[in-house]
Parts: sequence; C-alpha cells; structure tokens
Amino acid sequence: MSMEAALQIADDVTEAWVARFVAACHHAVAARGRFVVALSGGGTPLPGYRQLGERIDLPWERLWVTWGDERDVPRDHPDRNERAAREAWLDRVPIPAEQVLGWPRRDAPEAAAAEHAERLRATFGDPLDIDLALLGLGADAHTASLFPGTGAVNATGITTVVRPSATGPARLSLTAAALSRAREAWVIVAGGDKRPALQRTLAGGLLGRVATDADLDALPLLAVRPRERLWVLADRAAAEDATDAGQGAADGP
Repeated sequence: MSMEAALQIADDVTEAWVARFVAACHHAVAARGRFVVALSGGGTPLPGYRQLGERIDLPWERLWVTWGDERDVPRDHPDRNERAAREAWLDRVPIPAEQVLGWPRRDAPEAAAAEHAERLRATFGDPLDIDLALLGLGADAHTASLFPGTGAVNATGITTVVRPSATGPARLSLTAAALSRAREAWVIVAGGDKRPALQRTLAGGLLGRVATDADLDALPLLAVRPRERLWVLADRAAAEDATDAGQGAADGP
C-alpha cells in the first residue's frame, strides 16, 4: 500500500485533530482490538489533551500510549512531555497504568534509550506495530527530537539519543525509522513562528518526491514515511501561502 499524504488548513487545529483522534481510536479498536499512539510533546497538542481528558466515551482500556520523544530530565520535571500529558489528560481517564509507557530515567541517556527500545519491542512487536505517531514541527524544523544538523535523522533501530545543544539536556527520541512504522503520522502545526519551517519542509517534498540525504538532515520530517497516511494539519497562521511551496491544501472545518 502506498502512503497517502495531505495538507489540511483549519481554523481550529485542536478541534480538527481531536475529532479525528476519536474516530481513529474507535476504528483501530474495532479492527485490531487496541489503539497504539506515540504522543507529541510541546505546547501545541496540550489543548487537545485537555479535551480528551474530559471525554468519557472512549474505550480507554484499549488505548496504549508512549511518547515520540522526551527530555532526559527527572520524571517530575516541568519540561517532561510525559508529565504535561498526564496532568492534562492521562491521569484523568481510566487508562490502565501498564498501558502508559513513558521513557525511563537512568544514569546515562543511552541506557534509558536502550531500555525503552526493548520495552517497546516487547509490547508492540519487532518491527513495531503503532497506529498513530502524533508529531509537531519546531520553528527550526525539528520533529520529535530529531534536530536539523545533528545527524539524528540517520539513526537506526528504535530509539536514539540526541544532544541538540552543549548546555541543555539530552533528548531521547524514536528514530525516523521507528516513527515510519506507524500506520499514520499526524503533524500538527500552529502559529506564525512555524510558517518558515513548514514552508521549507513542504518545498523539500514532504507530500511528494523522495528527499536527498542533505534534505533529510536539514528537514528531518521528510524522513518520516508512515505505512498508510501522512496528515499535516496547520492553522492559517502557519500555513499562509502554503500552496506556494508547491503543495495543494484543503481547507478544514
């Protein structure tokens, strides 16, 4: 099956992706008995997480959650992606604790990455069987913790350690290859500060041609090629003149 790819522009990206998430959850549970999601960090998905935390009509006992990336900081640190998602959503709904697979914290980030890879492999198979990778796009064009210019996009296996700066914490990330094992990847982009990165990534061939190695290192999202569908959802501030990057766009609700 070839990958489908589309850009949708929406006035309210939260409303759009949450509605699609609910439908995808029901579909996956009916088809395969569970819904496996790798969540995004950052501020863009948090309003959607809060909305999901208020729902009572989803089969929470069939949801399995991990994260596409994490900062190598203590589990209770305010910068942890897991902490933010738990407070907004996961601790407010009845998901079985063993079905929330956060990144571990160990003496060395390499040890944490290796342990997490083994746990994911044991839980979701080898190769991984993930239904959805929920992703963002940074103003510098990074996705998950695959940062431009670090070579992280070339990492093999399931997990990798990335050091985007000399002073900040290391990052733990699923590799582009692991993210590409998802049936679908949704890239949620909001805000005018993301517009240049989105323009560059679209122009690089996100929805079309095969990118070069140089393109991939500069624009890591180009290396994420899910098994069935890539959906880029952008608000109007981020997607202004998106069609000028050589891609068609469909307006959403």
